[in-house]
Amino acid sequence: MLRLADGQGVLADCTARGELSRRQRSVAAVVGEICTAAGWRYWVLGPVDPVYRRNVTWLAGYRHPRHHGGGLMADALQEAFAEPAPLWEGVRRVGDPLLVLPALFHALWAGRLEADLGGSMHERMPVWAQAAQ
Repeated sequence: MLRLADGQGVLADCTARGELSRRQRSVAAVVGEICTAAGWRYWVLGPVDPVYRRNVTWLAGYRHPRHHGGGLMADALQEAFAEPAPLWEGVRRVGDPLLVLPALFHALWAGRLEADLGGSMHERMPVWAQAAQ
């Protein structure tokens, strides 16, 4: 489920293969009609890159607000990554990695911090605050 900048709702299906079977096309047509009736758009997208999918799946484990770390932690992460920096370098600047890493992963999930999720996640991966780049 997506929300576009103009407020429009979108339901997006990602397929495992590029081409849909006849049954999948039939289901997609029905779902598309239901979405249209609800005022949403419906997109059928191709397969998601496996590395990107693994990274997003990993970060999804930190989506719960309990991983936020609080306002001071969020501010410290924003400051540490105001300019792009390697993940581990920024984490060490903020504090104890056992406390900082869950908050960093939560911030990546929430979009307050960014990284190239199309590549493998590792300690040297550049991370930056949303306004930086």
